[in-house]
Amino acid sequence: MEKKVEPKIGQQAQVRFVFPRPEVFGQGSQIEDVIMPSNAVLGETRVFAFERAEYPEEGGIYKYYHGCLYPEKGLPFPQAIYACNLSKRFLIETIKLFAHSKKLMIAGLFSLEEIIKSINDAAEKNLAPFYYNGEYPRYYAKPCKEIKTFVETFLQALKVSRLQSERFAKNLITLIEQDNAYKYRIQDLAGVTTKKELMGDFIGEMKYIFDVYLSREFPNRPEGTEVDKNMADKFGSILHLADVAWILPRFRKAIRKGLSAVNWENLVMDAGDEYHTALWIDYNYQGKSFEERKTWFISLHDPKKMPLMISYIRK
Repeated sequence: MEKKVEPKIGQQAQVRFVFPRPEVFGQGSQIEDVIMPSNAVLGETRVFAFERAEYPEEGGIYKYYHGCLYPEKGLPFPQAIYACNLSKRFLIETIKLFAHSKKLMIAGLFSLEEIIKSINDAAEKNLAPFYYNGEYPRYYAKPCKEIKTFVETFLQALKVSRLQSERFAKNLITLIEQDNAYKYRIQDLAGVTTKKELMGDFIGEMKYIFDVYLSREFPNRPEGTEVDKNMADKFGSILHLADVAWILPRFRKAIRKGLSAVNWENLVMDAGDEYHTALWIDYNYQGKSFEERKTWFISLHDPKKMPLMISYIRK
């Protein structure tokens, strides 16, 4: 009988964070592969054993793990994640501010260029070192490229300048690229609708997607809890803004133009994404519980050749 080895609390360890190679980033970025102490982030972490990263000509970055059937897309790393979290909080609070004030909402409709520019200026202070290189975002994952296309097309249809539209899109996809939780959730929710349905009844479909999101994010949450209220406030603010703006013909036209430019197949999960979200505990991907997904994941492998998973405690 094999002896089960448990990680020892207090055991000294080092964790090597792998960073994308230098040419991935724009000019002026100096991202280095460093060894950080295991107490850099709190909590217990379980990860697959990293083997290599590949950068195919067709685009994207792919991480390969020992024994895994599929590579994982993207290569988030601590410095970028921290910078993105700062900018993400600022963006969310800005959206909530406008959503909760009719005066600001109306003013925003007539000064969208200035608002977008201000958001870009603030975001770039944190995100600029982590932009991927090149005018065409080769190294970004496919979902991020489609979001970039949508945002640029949508904003320019609303008469936002090309410069500010592209800046905003770059900031947004940088946030998503460096946060697998956001990226996977967007892909999962894209799978519950279609481009045709969104173009037909955008607000009705968004409300449906919002309900699906809440049911999968906190499947066992008691209604009315603080977490429930916070999540409803955060994402409900975006929905409220869209609901009010939908009254305007130019907004409806811009949304449909943006959607028309998107290749929806690149936005939804593929087999590799479903594989790598099978062991995520905090969200019911595909509407399935963690236990259901874990059982499915195990069934894909020879019991003697399961992927190597390393468990370590950072305290």
